[in-house]
Amino acid sequence: MFTILPLASRFHAPDLVEAACAALAAGLAAQGLPTRRVEDASDAQALFLVTGGTEHLALEAAAQRPDPVLLLAHPAQNSLPAALEVLARLHQIGRQGRLFLINGTGTAAADLARTAHHLAVRARMARLRLGLIGTPSDWLVASRPDPARVTETWGPAVIEVPLADLEAALRQADPVAAEALDQGFRQGATRILEPSAADLRTAAQVAAALRSLVAAQRLDACSVRCFDLVTGLATTGCLGLSDLMDAGIVAGCEGDLPAALTMLWVQALTGRLSFMANPQDLDPAAGTLWLAHCTIARKLVQTYALRSHFESALGVGIQGTWAPGPVTLVRIGGEDLRGLYVAEGEAVACGSAEDRCRTQVQVRLQGGLASLLARPLGNHHILVPGHWAAELREYHNLFIDSQPARA
Repeated sequence: MFTILPLASRFHAPDLVEAACAALAAGLAAQGLPTRRVEDASDAQALFLVTGGTEHLALEAAAQRPDPVLLLAHPAQNSLPAALEVLARLHQIGRQGRLFLINGTGTAAADLARTAHHLAVRARMARLRLGLIGTPSDWLVASRPDPARVTETWGPAVIEVPLADLEAALRQADPVAAEALDQGFRQGATRILEPSAADLRTAAQVAAALRSLVAAQRLDACSVRCFDLVTGLATTGCLGLSDLMDAGIVAGCEGDLPAALTMLWVQALTGRLSFMANPQDLDPAAGTLWLAHCTIARKLVQTYALRSHFESALGVGIQGTWAPGPVTLVRIGGEDLRGLYVAEGEAVACGSAEDRCRTQVQVRLQGGLASLLARPLGNHHILVPGHWAAELREYHNLFIDSQPARA
């Protein structure tokens, strides 16, 4: 329910004010945005300037609200002139605001509904727990942000979990849960190539351990320093990460916090699962890019085979087949985590090259390849089905790019 604080001059008749509030509520409800009136600015997501003469009231209310300040106006009772004056003053004092004229024409009501969704996502992000299980992999030299910066800029709390906790969970893994995971991955696979029965059992035990650790830490997402499983235990976390993703728990590889944060944001905003992958090759003339990684949510692919992990030839990886169709490629990064790369395109092919990670997707992007090479934000990029660039950029402009830079 979208909350609105009506503001009206004492010189206007109460029945006219009431009629304007009712008309606004009906118009927004018709656009799929139910509203509720509130009396306290701290409870309001938007300020409705019902009449003129409300400029000081609006500024006082805005002082109790974080940016962006949302102002609603209608085409009567000097509502729009008052809202214009307030927005101008907000800009003068360094505040961010948005004005929506709700008059039954244009896209203002739909724009407001979309902004309301962004506000809900922002509030949800602030409640989420992102687990960093182990430290970032050593080669992620540009993807090691201060966990406090993640929370400050994007909202989720970063829960640092020692890799020893995963190792302890593995020793105590529920054998029934592990057996069920083993059988589930086997039964769904079109082929099982390199992995032995013992490889599958061990990978399933890791998956069961990850499940229990995520539950114990109450995590909404995680990123795992998974290569230590390869070097220390001769197994992989690929099945476990895939299983978590299928269960709606964002799960990233290699302790890459910005990549996992990107996946978490994408899922909160779009409701879609995503694929964390390495860019492998690109053709600027054709606008195409190859992406690859050894784990992917089974819900994202049409079919999958169980393979060994590419780099090590150990454990179990997943070779999935991505369906052709619209996609968006996105990545958060930069020293202050305010950088955003986003490009839309189409998934056009899948690959099976033996010199790359197992799931391989070729995408044709509508621009963005030059900046990927010239100003990368890191290695891993996130692929999500559908075209979402406008929504992602709008959210970023509202809440991230507008934040004051930190010294």
